[in-house]
Amino acid sequence: MAHRLFMTDVLHLQDVDIALFAPHIILLEVLPEDGVEFTLIRRIRRLWPDIGLILLAERSHLEQRLKGYALGADYCLASPMVDAELTAVSGALMRRISMHVRPDSECWVLDLQRRQLTAPDGRHIELSPSECRLVECMQQAVKRTASRRQLVEALGEDFLSYDERRLEAIFSRLRRKIVASTGLQAPILSLRNQGYAFTASLLLHR
Repeated sequence: MAHRLFMTDVLHLQDVDIALFAPHIILLEVLPEDGVEFTLIRRIRRLWPDIGLILLAERSHLEQRLKGYALGADYCLASPMVDAELTAVSGALMRRISMHVRPDSECWVLDLQRRQLTAPDGRHIELSPSECRLVECMQQAVKRTASRRQLVEALGEDFLSYDERRLEAIFSRLRRKIVASTGLQAPILSLRNQGYAFTASLLLHR
């Protein structure tokens, strides 16, 4: 199995990058005057608990490396790093994560430009314009749950004159498409008197 190493600084790492690239190991460079990296470590550990996480901090900033360990980093290396040490640390992490292919078994990604929904295992579902707008509406709603009015208006329709059976037909077709393309159960739930919910983690890629 090929292992993927993703190298970045904290200001450029986005959740959607992790979901799309699906690295097995992240080498995260800490910027000396920022505190954002520690919030990011917490988020990575919450969303992708099995991912390998290496923190790189300046040699004089021991407190940053100690805090990195406390927050869940697997290894905290001093910068400038020694290539042989990085190789050894990466090898140790690869052995630990050798049974994990994807960093998150629940994360889906909606690509608005391609009108494509990507399942956690990397398989793609091509969406119609209407399907894409509905999934985007759920992604942006609180707790990924959108009311029927929100969904209808996302389609550019008037809620009062819209036949909701058309909405149900779009969702039914979308569920079948997800099952046919991925073999997975569609993470879309119809909620009585509420609307529709996307029940898995869903990230937006513009």
